[in-house]
Amino acid sequence: MNEHIQNLIEISSYRSLSSHEEKVILEDLKSIPEVEAYEIIKSMVEKKSLSTIVIAKKVLHKRDYVTKLFKYGVLKSNAQSIKLWLDFAIPKLGFKSVVKLIEDLNNDSNRLIEKAVYWLPLFISENEKRSWNLLEKLKEKGKCSPI
Repeated sequence: MNEHIQNLIEISSYRSLSSHEEKVILEDLKSIPEVEAYEIIKSMVEKKSLSTIVIAKKVLHKRDYVTKLFKYGVLKSNAQSIKLWLDFAIPKLGFKSVVKLIEDLNNDSNRLIEKAVYWLPLFISENEKRSWNLLEKLKEKGKCSPI
């Protein structure tokens, strides 16, 4: 990764990147193996880069890397930013898989279930009965009140 890209990533931790700056990072990340791109994107999560999820959506395609980044990022999320992580992971992994990951990662200190059940209905269409049932079961596990 060249110095210009590193500078752009640093800048992205305190301001949004222009579309041109984002495009430069995307082109660089798409030109390297996905494992290397994953590591760079993970470092962007650590730096609280404002462009991380947008870039990750466009660069990471392998299920393993999407899952790893989701696990890493969702554990650092708050009640608001978890929506962005759900929006990143659900289209790539599926609703059921993301719910399972949330169940597995949930504990008393991170309260992921509590945070997630607020946003998950946005990702389910009315006729997806299985997804609605999964959400209801998740609410029960988190002892959350209905939305």
